[in-house]
Amino acid sequence: MTVMNKLLITIPCYNEELILEKNIEVILDYTRKNLSDYECNFLIIDNASDDDTYKIAGQLAAAHSDILVNQCFEKGRGVALRTGWSEYRGYDIYAYMDIDLAADINQFKDLIFKIESGNQIAIGSRYVAGAKIKRSPRREFLSRIYNLLLKIFFNVKFKDAQCGFKAFKGDALQLLLPKTKDKGWFWDTEILILAERAGYRIHELPVSWLEVRDEIRKSKVSPFVEVIRQLKNIVQLRKRL
Repeated sequence: MTVMNKLLITIPCYNEELILEKNIEVILDYTRKNLSDYECNFLIIDNASDDDTYKIAGQLAAAHSDILVNQCFEKGRGVALRTGWSEYRGYDIYAYMDIDLAADINQFKDLIFKIESGNQIAIGSRYVAGAKIKRSPRREFLSRIYNLLLKIFFNVKFKDAQCGFKAFKGDALQLLLPKTKDKGWFWDTEILILAERAGYRIHELPVSWLEVRDEIRKSKVSPFVEVIRQLKNIVQLRKRL
């Protein structure tokens, strides 16, 4: 009898009542067609939302036995993923994607297969050969500056730290999680740097990426303010390491 690998697909959400149900159905449909060889669970983490995100997540969990729901009352992708993944142990592969599906979900199977082929981490990348990006010039410029700073400060090999499309081998992830400290967007960068320094294999998968923020859901944070904040995080991590 073949034992199926256990896969936890995590979707952190902050105020995503407008798209949560529709896009969860897209994710469910895709994985059931393309990853049927895996024992999949879907973890929706409500990340301190003040709309109906948690209520809708609960309704989805009631309708689908493979959906789990977790509520994190502190804002930040880092604290949400660290809390959720520390609670749900025992999976062979952990993955997460942004609920807006900016990265083409049709490439998710390739992300998982890169873990199966011997990598500890597989990340979607917008800055390797074969990637296709459609986003505002300002965000594109700031993102490239950010990744250049990582190269200068840490001499990292990976080219895209922040794409919300990642997978981790379970045992490697559980070793890395307690070492991470950041609660927000810098968490992705922090765990990749820790992994690279530990000698883990990180594969960058070129993705098709489309910025899909509409006027209602667009970020309220200035990208310039965010870059300054991340620069402080970079300096703090450099001192720590």
